[in-house]
Amino acid sequence: MTQSNLTRKGLPPEIADTITVLGEHIRIARKRRNLTMAEMSSRMFITRKTLARLEKGDPGVSLAVFTSALWVLGLDDNLKNLAEPTQDTIGIFHEQKKLPKRIRAVRQHDELDF
Repeated sequence: MTQSNLTRKGLPPEIADTITVLGEHIRIARKRRNLTMAEMSSRMFITRKTLARLEKGDPGVSLAVFTSALWVLGLDDNLKNLAEPTQDTIGIFHEQKKLPKRIRAVRQHDELDF
């Protein structure tokens, strides 16, 4: 069994499907721009074989390769907003639950200095 198969079986099905769809979207965008696999992989500084793995949705392809493909295609505008902390409603909820119910004033102690 190859490393790719081991990785794919270890992923939740929804995530594996998402990676496959993203690879298909990259392939379609490349073809719309009339870029061959050789041209695209050259611009990304990767091998043609790695680009083929990316377009097939291989989960073993690195995040750097995915983002490089989006950059070459001019589709990288929203990458910085993918995990934006201000949009993390679940994280904000948990953070707010940890806030103290009330804030007490700090008492000033008179220091006795003999």
